Amino acid sequence: MMVQSMVEACPNLLYLNLSCTPLTNEALQALSRSSLNLQYLSLAYCHRFTDKGLKYLTTGKGCHDLVHLNLSGCTQMTVDGFQHISTACPSLKEIVINDMATLSDECVVGLIARCSSLCSLSLLDTPHLSDVAFKAIAEVSKLEAFSTEGNGRITDSSWRALCRSSPGLRRLHAAECPRMTDACLKAVATLKNLHYLDISRCNRVSDAGVRVLTEGSSAAKLRELNLSHCGRIHDISVLRIAQRLPKLNHLNLSHCRGLTNNSLEYLTGSRVCSLDLGGCSVQDQGLAALEGACLKKLVLSQCVSITDEGVEKLSKRLRELEHLDVSHCVSLSDQAVKALAFYCRALVSLRMAGCPKMTDMALQYLTCSACYLRELDASGCVLLSDRSVQLLERCCPPLVNIKLAYCCGISKQAALRLKPRVQHLKNSFDDPPLWFGYNNMGQMLEPIRRPGKSDVTSREGEPAEDTID
Repeated sequence: MMVQSMVEACPNLLYLNLSCTPLTNEALQALSRSSLNLQYLSLAYCHRFTDKGLKYLTTGKGCHDLVHLNLSGCTQMTVDGFQHISTACPSLKEIVINDMATLSDECVVGLIARCSSLCSLSLLDTPHLSDVAFKAIAEVSKLEAFSTEGNGRITDSSWRALCRSSPGLRRLHAAECPRMTDACLKAVATLKNLHYLDISRCNRVSDAGVRVLTEGSSAAKLRELNLSHCGRIHDISVLRIAQRLPKLNHLNLSHCRGLTNNSLEYLTGSRVCSLDLGGCSVQDQGLAALEGACLKKLVLSQCVSITDEGVEKLSKRLRELEHLDVSHCVSLSDQAVKALAFYCRALVSLRMAGCPKMTDMALQYLTCSACYLRELDASGCVLLSDRSVQLLERCCPPLVNIKLAYCCGISKQAALRLKPRVQHLKNSFDDPPLWFGYNNMGQMLEPIRRPGKSDVTSREGEPAEDTID
């Protein structure tokens, strides 16, 4: 009834987000009657409507001009429901169907049958789709953006068909597709307008595939490239990327175990302004080679070989750095923060979670010099005390986002005192989890595997945190 009242009172409504609500078929019936001009509709994670509700869209006058539709998480839908959408909304240009473990090839085929204007499609976490669905998409669509993730059935033949039918592709997200090979990148390399490419966790992609990519038409305009967790990538690929991708701004090489310090030397002088090397075998010598780079954002999380000396060399060479992540670099101490505070005066965000040697002195260095700092993550810095909270209070604002999870040396009273001075504060008083690798005194323990995607609730893989109320 609320939806009905709303759409009747707003006949010119263009944008409607009903995600995560308990709407039923009656709500869709109201939309089919009154929403004649609606263009954007999100029904993501609405589980109470059925195919019958979607059938109303085919009989009413509303929703026929929809250009964007989000059906993520609506696992109750069947083939009939998708066919109803195809019939009722032939003008759809953007469709999002993420988190649909029940999505089948027949559902996709039924959906796109009449959607000849489709230019953007997102199918993240739809593991049961096969080449049948993707080749059907290629037959009827000329896409500009396509996303899929966690699909172990799609093969290179589908990628070739997709690239051939959609030469105007600008964004391609194909993460965690284990059957993707270097032959797929040969097809991707033909795309002349590709700006964004994510092939992270595609373990069969190697240096040969990167070579083909950097020598193809895609190289001219590619601005963002994600090769995270591609274990067959080595330094030679980084050299080719630096030499042949002239417009590349964002490069993710995290957890590429085959990279060495030479990769950083090859990136010297490149236009890359955002670089992720988390989990790589980077050492102090590599950081010293970054002179001349125009980096604004650098991620070095879990680079356990980095020491204070390396961070000092880095700070002297990258004085315009704005975002730095040295989380779980367990060798770093207050001296690293001292160098950052002195040389990198433009820092806006600093993440140093899981650095057990940091003390109140690190926060004193930081708060005295980092005039523009807005975000700080010091979770797991177990040696911090209420003195750190007093120091943080002095620079709030501009400091507005603070994480102090597992800072067991900070009292609840001190954290409550800090809360009114910031927009977002996350704090807990528990001991650090075992996978941090040290106890509440900062003493190192036996190494334990860090939780993967399936062990945590957040997509970033961050530990759960208590929020001060």
